[in-house]
Amino acid sequence: MKKIILIITILASGLFFSQEKSNKLGIFTSIDANIGFDLGDIIRTNQAQSQYEKDQLPPGKYHYGFSAMVGYHPLNWFSLSGGLRYSYIDPNFHLIYFKVQPQVFVGDLKDEDYTYFFANFGRKINQTAAKEAGFVGIGFGMIEPFGKRFGHQFQVNLDDQIIDGNGTIFIGISYGIILFSNKDL
Repeated sequence: MKKIILIITILASGLFFSQEKSNKLGIFTSIDANIGFDLGDIIRTNQAQSQYEKDQLPPGKYHYGFSAMVGYHPLNWFSLSGGLRYSYIDPNFHLIYFKVQPQVFVGDLKDEDYTYFFANFGRKINQTAAKEAGFVGIGFGMIEPFGKRFGHQFQVNLDDQIIDGNGTIFIGISYGIILFSNKDL
């Protein structure tokens, strides 16, 4: 019985304490440009019967902007980042959000690229025509390291932007650069 416990202990310690090269990003920062299209705008515009109904529609058929994020990749499968996002939706709606983005990495991290799923959460922090604004969303992305501490990222997302109680679903894409602290990637 003692031999079986010794063998299990040795195998378990080999699995848990192995000295494999870390493929985590470490501390990272990213800057990206994004654009989104309102999926329901065509339907809502066609259903509006009067000019009053058209004036009551949520603002924007599309949005564009940029994000600046700082994050940390503590586990092989998880990272968390936060930062600022600017979105232009309408001439009266220049929104600056505080954004939080948890990411779950999938696939083998020994590969040259990092594929992940993420969630977006944001809340408006500036004064604009909207009294209350925020967004929640999901998406997937990919990070491809180019060299030491530098790479690019691509994301596709589906966001529900809520402006003064009206929700609008945007599908968007973003492309940016990423700088990270792990020089061995």
